[in-house]
Amino acid sequence: MLEDIATWLYVPGIRSGLFSKAAATADGVVIDLEDAVQPNIREQARREIAAFFERHRVDAPVLVRVNPVGTSDINKDLELLEPLVRRGQIDGIRLSKIERADQVAWVTSATRGWSPTPILICQLESARAVQNAFEIADAEGVHSIMLGEGDLRADLRLPMGAKGDTGLLLARETAVLASRAAGLPSPVGSAFTNIQDEDALRASSVELRALGFFGRSCIHPRQVVVVRAVFTPSEQERASAEQIVATASDAAAEDSSAAVTPNGSFVDPAIVKHALSVLRRFG
Repeated sequence: MLEDIATWLYVPGIRSGLFSKAAATADGVVIDLEDAVQPNIREQARREIAAFFERHRVDAPVLVRVNPVGTSDINKDLELLEPLVRRGQIDGIRLSKIERADQVAWVTSATRGWSPTPILICQLESARAVQNAFEIADAEGVHSIMLGEGDLRADLRLPMGAKGDTGLLLARETAVLASRAAGLPSPVGSAFTNIQDEDALRASSVELRALGFFGRSCIHPRQVVVVRAVFTPSEQERASAEQIVATASDAAAEDSSAAVTPNGSFVDPAIVKHALSVLRRFG
C-alpha cells in the first residue's frame, strides 16, 4: 500500500534515464513535471516519459507531479498520463498547489472515465491551502494530502533552514489532523532541501514522525537511507508491538479487553491498533 512507503524519490520528468535508478534506490518514485522542469521543455519531458513507458516498466510505485489546476500544462499532463494509468504504469498523481476543493473536483471530473481511477495526492503549498486543508481532505477522490513546504515557507515569509520549522508547526499539525479526520493515510513529509546535511535531515525526519507523518519525499538518492531508517519501525518497536499483540490475545482468551505486558505497559484496544500498524509497516 502507498501509505506504508517510507521513501519517495523525486526525478525530473526530463531525466527519463534516472527513472529506473530511482526505483532501485527508493521505495517509490515521483516523476516531476512541475518545478523540476522549465516551462519551455515540459513538452519534451512529456515525450520522454511517454517514450520511456513504451519500452520499460518501473519496479516500484510511480507517481507523477503535475502542474497546477488552471494552467495550460495540466490538460497536457493529464493527456499524457491517461494511457499510462490505464496500463498500470502510473499509480497516482500528485496535484501541485491545490488550494480549494473545487480544484480537486475539476481533476476528479477530468479523470472520471479512466480505469483504474488514479490515486490523487494533494500538495498544500500556501496559507490558503492550509486554511482549507479539512475541506480538501474531504473532497471526493482524494487519497491523501501533504505539504509543499518550499512554496509554503515563501508564502508565510519564513526563514530558510531549521529556524523556519517553528513557523511550519501549525501547518504540519493541520495536515496530520485533516488527514486523519477525513480517514486518509498519514501525510508524507515534504522534501528536505539541503542534500549534504544528513544530521539535520535525520533530526527533521524524527520530528515529522513524532508529529504523525509517515514517509518523506527525497530530492537526492543519498537522502533515502536516512529517511528510510527514521520511518521504518525499529527491531525494538517490532518486539514491543509483538508483545502487545500477544498480551492482548491472552487477555481476549480470558474475555478481557485490557491487560498489562510483562514490562508493565498497559494494553487496551487503541494500543493494540497502533501495535498492529507497526507490524504491518515492518513487514
